[in-house]
Amino acid sequence: MNFRFLIALIASLALAGCNGAGGRVAQEGPVLYQYSTLAALMAGNLDGQATVEGMAAKGDFGMGTFNGLDGEMVVLGGVFYRADSTLRLNVAPKDAKIPFADLTFFTPDGFEQTPAMNDLAALAAWLDTKVASPRLFVAAQVQGRFSGLTIRSVPGFSPPYPSLAEAIKHQSVRELTDVSGILVGIRCPAETGGTTVPGWHFHFIGDDGATGGHVLAASTPSARTAWMAMNRLALEMPEAGKAAAAQEIPGETVGGTVKK
Repeated sequence: MNFRFLIALIASLALAGCNGAGGRVAQEGPVLYQYSTLAALMAGNLDGQATVEGMAAKGDFGMGTFNGLDGEMVVLGGVFYRADSTLRLNVAPKDAKIPFADLTFFTPDGFEQTPAMNDLAALAAWLDTKVASPRLFVAAQVQGRFSGLTIRSVPGFSPPYPSLAEAIKHQSVRELTDVSGILVGIRCPAETGGTTVPGWHFHFIGDDGATGGHVLAASTPSARTAWMAMNRLALEMPEAGKAAAAQEIPGETVGGTVKK
């Protein structure tokens, strides 16, 4: 088993058992914690008050972004990574601020080797078969060698901030071939759109520890996969920022996977 994959799973299992002594709130079963809403992010609320240090008490696995959309956030094994506009990974400082995040303490319900997947829609559809209901939240960790992978990130912005749809027009995109790493995935039910990102949403961290970003496309001959289902969402709203109505999600939805 890949060393990074094994360490991430061990850390997830250990941290899931922590109680208030570590500053974590006791959980009654699996829960997806979310800071702010998709509608707020889309409206340009890109300054959050949450920090990496504070968010570490909410989960050890997940994704999000940083203030000003300054890079894609990938959380694996309790480490908060930032993929900058060049798709280069670094560990985010503890005081880095966050306007939006989805996090959980990853305790897998199951493990399985995937068949060959020619695209991200096929992977999303396969993962959907592992969960009893489309109304559940799901976290998935997919580790393997990817024959093709397309990732993106965006540059940081300064106030006045653009909408999310405008910001994405400035994204940097990189196409990779024959690369090893881990996909960190979160699925939210379609009916929660506006509050959450509906469908599957994947971020990538390379085994080299140097490359990552939001996943636009992926294919793999096989991968080791772990997943967990959640029926609860814990939503925390920032006190600052302008109120925002739900908006249409920019980009395409392919096989239940939303491309932000």
